[in-house]
Amino acid sequence: MIAPKQPLNPHIAALRHASRKLVREWGFLRPNFAGTPFSPAAVHCLIEIGDSHTHSSSRLCTELRVAPEQLDCIVSELVDAGYVAAEEAAETALPEPNAHVATYRLTAGGEEILCAINAYAQEQVTKALAAVPPDAVSDITSSFRLYATALERASAAADVSTPQSSRPASPGGLSAVAAPARVVRIETGYRPGLVARALDMHISYYSRTEGWGVEFETDLGAILSNLVSRLGNPLNQAWSAVETIFPQPPGSDATERIVGVIFIDGQIPGKEGSARLRAFIVEDNVQGLGLGRKLFQAAMSFVIENGFRECRLMTMRHLLAARRLYEEGGFKEVAEVMKPMWGTNVADLEYCWTRPSEHPADRE
Repeated sequence: MIAPKQPLNPHIAALRHASRKLVREWGFLRPNFAGTPFSPAAVHCLIEIGDSHTHSSSRLCTELRVAPEQLDCIVSELVDAGYVAAEEAAETALPEPNAHVATYRLTAGGEEILCAINAYAQEQVTKALAAVPPDAVSDITSSFRLYATALERASAAADVSTPQSSRPASPGGLSAVAAPARVVRIETGYRPGLVARALDMHISYYSRTEGWGVEFETDLGAILSNLVSRLGNPLNQAWSAVETIFPQPPGSDATERIVGVIFIDGQIPGKEGSARLRAFIVEDNVQGLGLGRKLFQAAMSFVIENGFRECRLMTMRHLLAARRLYEEGGFKEVAEVMKPMWGTNVADLEYCWTRPSEHPADRE
């Protein structure tokens, strides 16, 4: 006997119908896309490479949500056409220190076709918005952002899970005590507990590794409070890695907590167009999941999209993993200053990212 179908949520049906219409109108069902001879996947790949200037194969797989073998097929379209150049380069952030991956960059021809793609997309959106009442534009934009964020969170919940501790097996091969399911997502902006958790993670790490105590805690507390109080200014932003723990077996509410943070401070007195990357940290028990890279990429996308001329940060020489991430993202060491701070002498390294003059946003 076939069980009767459950009534479908009308919102689900409406969103599915609208999504299919978008796929058709945007041209995803055609063999070529956005006024180019390339597939939709190849066009999106070209955009990702162009926005970051260079892109490793591992990062492209993450951004495009594809497997390495799928990426090879996608990129081959662009390489064969002469729009993308590939080279082998060590990616030290991988678990295997000597692993090699391809790194991709746009050629001069690739830069030109990216400009054409951006112009095509801008014209498509402009025409669509002209067909709706002016007071509906804001609602459309907000709804798109909310829906895209919801899809991203759902994807993160499925793809980013923290390692589970091993449990003794019971007869029959079942776990004696089911481990809680844990997922982590990236959230933008303020959320309750942001200052407290950012301070707690920093104190926990630096008191253990550097011996910093009450002076560091009080200074950092004031800095974080000031940063968060200014998030209402569009030049500033914060991102949190939020871990959700779902009890197993189900029966009680899931719990959430912040396990990583990063801030962009775009209000630097006397330095218009300059931003600072600040208070970047990921808790020990979720390291190795790529959350630090996701937080860093979110922050740098904000820097690029908001037209900052440069972005600076302070770090320490022995924080090798952090320095590798900064250098992969285009930061360069510009100064080292020895400062008496928090009861000890601290060797501060200053890094600076400078906006490339040939970035596509500078030509619009």
